Amino acid sequence: MAQSALFLSGEILKRAKEQDIEISNMSLQKLLFIANGLYLAKNGVPLIQEPIEVWPYGPVIKSVYQEFKEYGNSAIKKIPLSYSLNQNKELDKTADDVIEFALEVAKNLNAIQLSNWTHLPDSPWTEAKRNNDKEISNDLMIQYFKKFVNKPISE
Repeated sequence: MAQSALFLSGEILKRAKEQDIEISNMSLQKLLFIANGLYLAKNGVPLIQEPIEVWPYGPVIKSVYQEFKEYGNSAIKKIPLSYSLNQNKELDKTADDVIEFALEVAKNLNAIQLSNWTHLPDSPWTEAKRNNDKEISNDLMIQYFKKFVNKPISE
């Protein structure tokens, strides 16, 4: 079931804090992009309710950008209020798995490396930008992320 991007941001930030992982706004955008893409590829429906927009420097969820823009390139220090009010929500197993996978990625790649990955020639953002789309379609996300879900995300 699709969730608000701010709720999912809170979930990622809470887990990142527990694992001592620093997350910037740019990193968070890319991690949400990855989690949404993997979820789409596995379930055929998006994890995130809001569209992922095609901005000049990569995929962006506007509400998340607005919430955390004050941090610039620094680590985000707060959990969104919308998460705190809804933190008892349960995520399905696939959502839980893709968030954990995104955090594993965050341990190994910094924001610039994540950004570079989203800009690869065959990425959904690159394709959408090439097509002058304002948003990245679910179809582009599924097509791209299918190649990453041949094996279970968590083992």
